[in-house]
Amino acid sequence: MTKINLIFNENRNIQKEQSRLERMGLKDELTIVSDEHLLASARPEQMYYDSQRKCGCFWSGVLDNEEELRRIWEQYRPQSTGSSAKMLAQLYEILNEKLFEKLDGGFVIIFIQGHQLHIVRDPMGVKTLYYTRKPDGEWLFSDQIKGLFAEGSRTPVINRSSLLELFALGPSHTEGQTFYKNVAELPIGHALLIRDRKESLHEYFELNVHRHNEDLATTAAHIRQMVQDSLNRQCEASQVHAAFLSGGLDSSILCALAAQRGPLNTFSLDYEGNEQYFKGYAYQTTRDNDYIDAMVQRYQFHHQPLLITQRECEELLETAMVGRDGPGMADVDSSLLWMYRKVKEQTDSVLTGECSDELFGGYPWFYRSDLVDLKSFPWLQSLPQRVKLLRAPINELDYEGAMRAAYWATVQRAPKDPFDSEQDQRAKTMTYLTVHWFMQTLIQRQEAMAELTGLTVRAPFCDAKLYQYLYNVPWSMKFLKGEEKGLLRMAFEDKLPAQVAHRKKNPYPKTYHPEYTRRVKQRLQSLLNDPECRMCELLDPAALQQLIDTDGGSFAKPWFGQLMMGPQLLAYFIQLELWLRRYQIRIEF
Repeated sequence: MTKINLIFNENRNIQKEQSRLERMGLKDELTIVSDEHLLASARPEQMYYDSQRKCGCFWSGVLDNEEELRRIWEQYRPQSTGSSAKMLAQLYEILNEKLFEKLDGGFVIIFIQGHQLHIVRDPMGVKTLYYTRKPDGEWLFSDQIKGLFAEGSRTPVINRSSLLELFALGPSHTEGQTFYKNVAELPIGHALLIRDRKESLHEYFELNVHRHNEDLATTAAHIRQMVQDSLNRQCEASQVHAAFLSGGLDSSILCALAAQRGPLNTFSLDYEGNEQYFKGYAYQTTRDNDYIDAMVQRYQFHHQPLLITQRECEELLETAMVGRDGPGMADVDSSLLWMYRKVKEQTDSVLTGECSDELFGGYPWFYRSDLVDLKSFPWLQSLPQRVKLLRAPINELDYEGAMRAAYWATVQRAPKDPFDSEQDQRAKTMTYLTVHWFMQTLIQRQEAMAELTGLTVRAPFCDAKLYQYLYNVPWSMKFLKGEEKGLLRMAFEDKLPAQVAHRKKNPYPKTYHPEYTRRVKQRLQSLLNDPECRMCELLDPAALQQLIDTDGGSFAKPWFGQLMMGPQLLAYFIQLELWLRRYQIRIEF
């Protein structure tokens, strides 16, 4: 996996402070570059620095159009050769910000010119960069929050603003912010310029709004080609010959397309005992097995079902939390981490169907009448119950106001067409909200778990060109025949068995086994009984005890999304306590 860390200070010499950077890097195989005002570390193949001219490039991620960029480079610098970092550095000298629009993939790139830094993040948010500025004017940058604190000069702090993020919006967070005081995130599709001791943010990727003039058949054909093109680019860039196969629409489409490129290894996840304890409900109506079997029978994949135990799912909660640098999606995170580890034993890269629902309108809040007009985040319906879990005076903050402000700020940024119908305006707004909030939570989960294992995970639906195109497609096409993702189903119906092509969307699988409930109850009870319990500084112990006594049932709605209720919520509070302890979080209130 890639890695990048920087210390930058225009005011003083930091050349002799390499040990700080080594602590930020957290790994030994990084190469370190140093000059008067800059310390930077990255993997050798992803860094280029000319110490005489004091210019260069450090980057993290994957470029899916590197060959295209090299052709542009050769136009300006004939017979040019060298690393990707050298190419990017020289293209930036030539094109400056115009280069950003030509980049395709998941990346963070830092360009250096003298005492100027220009940092760009990909339009879909696949890669992250966090930064903080110290009182003396020094900047710290890392692609993991833990890197900023490992450097040694800062203590993790959560303040009132952090608490509003954590309990009104978590595990999602406001774009550009984090759960930590004075730690910022570079927003998706943005570039950060630091010059003359000042910073400025610029959104270089902006959606274009226009009338969609293609008919249904042409639109379906266009989508089919775009998905195929994205898959081809990502497979070639990352040498992918494996995929996750859940039997759902999205993963099945990608597996069918990838099979045209050659033999494909596929993997699926299930939980020990789910064949006995599974109970269908509104969001998860069926198990995956029959649909997986139908795809394997049709395409003859080399398929491996992976079965995680309840013990493994519970024990990995802390490791998954450390990967995310905070409480996340509990056993969804830990089981994903476990699956990535198993897959990494056999391959370095794998395809996933993530990010289709956000672009094609697959989530219930795109079409269910009780969700589409909420005027708030539809995946955060539990706020009143959240506040009841908090102790005084933590519960006195304006969590409702914070959530509403975050919602309306995003709605106002969503590009709109004044000639759209009310239905299409609503669909555009919901797409923008979901991409910038819900999808970012899932992508950061994916990348954090991948970073822990060294597995490269590629998501062909997570593509800026596809996002731009679909944003203007009318809702009547996306919801063709009253079926979620009806347009996507039409585009690939001939590639799939009928029962797969029209299978109702199921979320990521979760465990239903009572053994998991027993394990998380016991662990949370032990943490709550500990005199050093940290979460009791924030949460009402009596409310937590009721939550444990009722197997999470006293909290009636999912904490977040569709899955985080019952035992999953107990697991979330385990992660919260472990985060407060392990990171030695200081609370300012």
